[in-house]
Amino acid sequence: PEITQLTNLQTLDLSINQLTSLPPEITQLANLQTLDLRRNQLTSLPPEINQLTNLQTLDLRRNHLTSLPPEINQLTNLQTLDLSINQLTSLPPEINQLTNLQTLNLNFNQLTTLPPKLAPLLENGLNLDLHGNSFLEPLPDLISRGSDTLAAYLDSLVDAVPQYEAKALLVGEGNVGKTSLVASLRGSPFVANRETTHGIEIHPLILRHPDQDVDMTIWAWDSGGQEVYRITHQFFFSRRALYLMVWNTREGQEQNEVEGWLRRIRLRVGPDCRVIVVATHSDERQPELDFPQLQRTLPGILAGQCAVDNLSGNGISELRRMITNEAARLPQMGQLLSQRWIAARGKIETIAASEPQIPYEQFAAVCKRCGVTDSQVGTLVDLLNDLGLVIYYGDDEGLRDVVVLRPEWLTKAISRVLEDPPTRQAHGVLDHARLKDIWRERPDGSGYPTRYHPYFLRLMEKFDVSYRMDDGEDRSLVAQLVPHQRPELPWEIRTSVPDGIRAISLICKLMEPAPGLIAWLTVRHHDASIGKHWRSGVFLRHPIADYASEALLELQGGTRLVIEVRAPSPDMLFNVLRDSVEHLVRKRWPGLDYELLIPCPSRHPDGSSCDGEFPLSGLLRYRERGGTSHSCLQCLTNHDVSQLLTGFAVPASSLKPELERLHHEINSLSGRVGQVQRLSAETTDSVRKIIKTLATEVTDCPRLFTLAFQRPTRLRRIKFYAEHYTLTLWCEHPGHWHAWPAATYDLHQPKSWLVDIAPYAHLVLKTLRVAVPIAAAVAEVEISKEQIKDSKLKIELMKTLVDKLPEHVSKQERDVTSYEPQEDQISPAEGQALRNFRTLLFRNDPGRSFGGLRRVQAPAGEFLWVCAQHYPEYDPGLPDIPT
Repeated sequence: PEITQLTNLQTLDLSINQLTSLPPEITQLANLQTLDLRRNQLTSLPPEINQLTNLQTLDLRRNHLTSLPPEINQLTNLQTLDLSINQLTSLPPEINQLTNLQTLNLNFNQLTTLPPKLAPLLENGLNLDLHGNSFLEPLPDLISRGSDTLAAYLDSLVDAVPQYEAKALLVGEGNVGKTSLVASLRGSPFVANRETTHGIEIHPLILRHPDQDVDMTIWAWDSGGQEVYRITHQFFFSRRALYLMVWNTREGQEQNEVEGWLRRIRLRVGPDCRVIVVATHSDERQPELDFPQLQRTLPGILAGQCAVDNLSGNGISELRRMITNEAARLPQMGQLLSQRWIAARGKIETIAASEPQIPYEQFAAVCKRCGVTDSQVGTLVDLLNDLGLVIYYGDDEGLRDVVVLRPEWLTKAISRVLEDPPTRQAHGVLDHARLKDIWRERPDGSGYPTRYHPYFLRLMEKFDVSYRMDDGEDRSLVAQLVPHQRPELPWEIRTSVPDGIRAISLICKLMEPAPGLIAWLTVRHHDASIGKHWRSGVFLRHPIADYASEALLELQGGTRLVIEVRAPSPDMLFNVLRDSVEHLVRKRWPGLDYELLIPCPSRHPDGSSCDGEFPLSGLLRYRERGGTSHSCLQCLTNHDVSQLLTGFAVPASSLKPELERLHHEINSLSGRVGQVQRLSAETTDSVRKIIKTLATEVTDCPRLFTLAFQRPTRLRRIKFYAEHYTLTLWCEHPGHWHAWPAATYDLHQPKSWLVDIAPYAHLVLKTLRVAVPIAAAVAEVEISKEQIKDSKLKIELMKTLVDKLPEHVSKQERDVTSYEPQEDQISPAEGQALRNFRTLLFRNDPGRSFGGLRRVQAPAGEFLWVCAQHYPEYDPGLPDIPT
C-alpha cells in the first residue's frame, strides 16, 4: 500500500507477475500516465480506477478479466487500452465516454456483441482489434468490411428489433425434384413435367418458430443441378444457411452423387454447416442410403434424413418440421436489425417483384425515405449482399451504380454464357459480339436489355468466371471452358536452362478435390497469362519482364496442386502464388484441409526425380530455430534449407536487415541484366512482405509515406509551439511505388510529435530507399521520369528529417521490451508508431479521401492502396461491347 506515496510516478510496470487483484490504494497515484498489468491473474478491476484521470495507456493483456467496471468511463485521457486475451463477455456502454481513446484491443475474448454506443469512437478513428471472438451475426461480416461499416450498423441499433429469417439452399443433381419439393413445402399443388431450373429461383417459406410465438421466414433457394451452374452457385453458399441435399431414389445414391454434394457443401461452408438429406419419389422406391456411413465420413454436418414424395405429399410435414427445428438454431435467427432498415428492405423487396435491378441512387433514395441515414445506406446494402438478397459491389468503378434485386436474374445470365455452344466450341474464348445473341430479349419476356451486357460481363470477372483477353480484340476467356489438352510449354521447348535461373517448387496436397480451383487461379492471375492454359493447369510469366519470372500451376490427380517457379530470384513469384492459393482455399473452401510440401530436388542416377517431400511449416520452423540443412528421408541427400525455400543457399534474415542488404546492393548495382532481374524480384518480395505485415496492424488507410520539414513563409501564421511538415502518401502498387502528390497534407504538430511515429518512420524510410530505385529501373513506362525524380527527392528530404531524431528513438526501436525481431514481423514500437500515424492521418483527413488513393485486394489476398493511375489494374471498369 505504501506505493501510493510515489505521488509523482508516471509509469508503473507490473507486468508478468502473479497479481490476482489491485489494491484500491493504487488509484492514489494521480499522476500515473502508463500502467502495465499484462500477464497477471487479474479477474476484475476496482471501481476506484476511475481516479487515475491522467492515465493514457492501460495494458491488461493476458489476464482473466470477465468484465470491466462502468467507472472506467472516467479515464477521459486514456489513449490506448489493451484488453486482449482475457475472458470478457461484454463491454460496458459507458466505454463510449473515452473520447480520447485511439486504440482498443479486444482480441481473443468471449465477446458476442458490441455496445451500440461504440459507434462514435469508431467514427472518430478508433483503431479497434476484434480477432478471436465469437460474434453473433451479422457482426463478423460487418467487422471484416472495416470500421465505417461497423460504426454505421452499431449506430442503427437504437431502434432495433429481432428478426427471424434464414436461407435454405436446395442442392443436388438436375431433375431430382427440387422445384417440386419447394412447391410442396409451400403448399402448392404438384405440377407434372416441370421445366428444368436454370440458375437459381428463390421462394419464401413461412414456418412457426418451435419455441417462440413468432413466424420465421425461410427463403428457399432452388438451384439448377447441372454442372455448368455449380461455379456460380457456390458464391451463394454461406454459413448462415440451412442446406437440403435432394436426391432421387429411382436413380440411387451413386448416380445422384449424394456424398459428392455433401462434400461440396462442407468444403464451401465449413464443418459447422447443417444439411438435411432429402430423398424424393419415395412412394415409387424406398431410399437405399447408407446414412450411418455418411455420418462417419462427414461428422457433424448432417442434421438428419427424410423421404418424401412430391406427388402424394408423403413426408412433407415431417420435412417441414425438421426444417423448422434446424432453422430456429441458426445463429442469425433473432438477430437485431433497425426498424428503419427493415422498412427499407420491405420497400426494396416490393420493387424486386417487378424490377430485377435498380440504380444505386434509387436504392439510396428508398432507404432515406425510410429514415436510413446517409452513412447507413452503404452498410445496409452490404448486409443485404452478405445475406444473398441482393448483389452489389460498391467498391467497383463499373458496378457501383447498379443493385441487383434478384440474384437469380444474374445467375441465369451467366449460365447462358456457360451453355453457349460457340463459346464452348471455342474452348472458352467468348467473342463479345456474341453477347447480343446470348443475352437477347425473347418473345416470352426472357432475355436482357443490351444496357446490362457490360455490367454482366464485369460481374463475371468479379466472380472469377472470366477475364478480358489482352489481344487487341473484344474477347474474354471463360476459364471453366478451356481445353482439356495440355499445350507444349516454353520450358519444354528450351534445350537448356538459362544461366542464373533458379527453380523452387511447392505441392499443395488437398484432402479432397476443390471444384474450380484451376479456373479461378487462371482468372486471378490473368495479367501473367501467355495463353498457355488447360482444364488442369496454367503457365504464367510475370508481367514485369525485368523479373524474368515464370511459373507452372498444375493440378495432378484432382488433389495435388504443383507450383514450380523459375527465375533469377524465384521466391518473389513463388510467395505470391503460394499466398494466392492459400487465400483462395481459405476463402472459397473453408472446410478443406490441405498441406503444403516442398519436393526434394534430388535426381536418381537414371534421371528420375526423388519422391521425398518436406512439410513447408516444418522447414520454416526449423530455419527459425537456426537449422541450416536437412536430409531427405527418401534419398538421404542433405539439402540447404534456405535453398529449398528460396532457391538461394543464404540464411534468412528479418525484414530490416534484409532491407539494409538490398540497399547496399542497389547502390553498387552494375547494370548487368541478371543482377537487375534478381534485385528487382527480391526488392518486390521484401516490400510486399512489409506491406503484408503492416496490414496485420492497420488496413483502413495507406501505410507508405514521406515526410519533410516545412519552413513557413511570412504570410503563413507560424504556431510557436509547433513544427510544420509536409506529408505525402504513396501508391503501393507492387513494383511501381511512387509518391502521390494529390495526397499531400500540411501538418502543424507539437514538437514532440515526431518521436511518437519515429520507429515507424525509420521502417518506411528504409523500405522506400530500396523500392524507388528498383521501380525506376523496371517501371519507366508506367511511372514517369518526373514522378521518379519527385519520389527520390521526397525520400532524401525525409532522410534528412529522420536522421535528426533523438538517439533514444533509434535505441527504442532496437531494444523495446527486449524484443527479438523475427522474420516478417515488425517490433511493438513500430506497431504502436504505425497506429499513431493512423491517428494523425485520420485527424488531418476526416473524410478519409486520402487524395484519391483507393483500397484494392491483390490476387494473393493482401490489401493495397493505389493511385488512379494504377487502379485500373485491379478494376478495369465496364467493357465496351459491340452492339
